[in-house]
Amino acid sequence: MNQQIHLKPQFVLGAASMASGAALVVSVITDASLATILIYLGAFAGFLAVSKWLRSSHTERKIIRAKAITGMSAGVIATGAYDLSRLLIVKSFNIPLNPFKAIPVFGQLIIGANSSESAVLIWGILYHLLNGILFAVAYCFLFGNRNWKWGIAWAMCLEIAMFSIYPSWLHLQAVMQEFTIVSISGHLVYGSVLGLFCNRFLKINIGGSYGN
Repeated sequence: MNQQIHLKPQFVLGAASMASGAALVVSVITDASLATILIYLGAFAGFLAVSKWLRSSHTERKIIRAKAITGMSAGVIATGAYDLSRLLIVKSFNIPLNPFKAIPVFGQLIIGANSSESAVLIWGILYHLLNGILFAVAYCFLFGNRNWKWGIAWAMCLEIAMFSIYPSWLHLQAVMQEFTIVSISGHLVYGSVLGLFCNRFLKINIGGSYGN
């Protein structure tokens, strides 16, 4: 019974943490404003998070807080490792591919294609970081208590989602082999860092409640 009490709110919070990624999928499919979708889905996810928090016990809140903080910290580190690994692969093997091609496109979807180049870049970077962090938070809520290799499995799920959208959206057909190598490599690094970080620090932060 105690196991069920803890898992249910964490499942909801994990799903809510996927709001930014879901917003991109909807924006690409419907050609709607990413900013508008982010506001609506973000508000809904925030409502779910606050609702679950208010209805949680003191013990549940301790676990939720620890997983949220651990996930955000892991997300920053894992996203940095993800970007660095892709850049190093491209530079080391002279791969004719811009690993950050999607970032300015993110910015255009949020503030419009007619905005200044610097503003587009800033908003694109912020959205990229937001995704990396929230995906890590979602993992921490859903699978953070499992073996670190689950981080790699989680990252491969993200890779599959990316692979189903990015090639046609960003017109990558001419560099599909290069894109595949760089993308898979980056997600392997992201998932490894995420899994190891969450596995280690949740044990420290939650202790005996770690498995709940």
